[in-house]
Amino acid sequence: MRASGATDISGHVAASEDSSYGASAHSDYGMITLLACDGVPGLQICREKDEQPNIWEDVHHLEGAFVVNVGDMLERWTNCLFRSTLHRVMANRQDRYSMAFFLDPNSDCLVECLDSCCTETNPPRFPPVRSGDYLRERFKITYV
Repeated sequence: MRASGATDISGHVAASEDSSYGASAHSDYGMITLLACDGVPGLQICREKDEQPNIWEDVHHLEGAFVVNVGDMLERWTNCLFRSTLHRVMANRQDRYSMAFFLDPNSDCLVECLDSCCTETNPPRFPPVRSGDYLRERFKITYV
């Protein structure tokens, strides 16, 4: 787990003071993210990430509950049956802290569409990739 303050759960640096974003729109790269939040508002999700313009909804705090984000690798495994969660954090005047647990497969694990998630009329949408290779490429793009 990682505590989150100035940096959000995917490693994006918080926006400058004159910006309205604490963390810009992104999806998590791995399989599943469990997020414990402190109740300060700001987390928003977009249910239909492929539609423009994006429509954002506030995630309301439920005491004692975790936010569960589906990550990009689970989307690849399930051929978009489970979609990764596009989310962002809006800045406000209160400090906001969260703690995330990232569940990712081993780096040598082959991430490819599960047989039960594809058919002749619904072929795999993503090419197979090793988990470690996928994460390295995503981090490389993020931090260039």
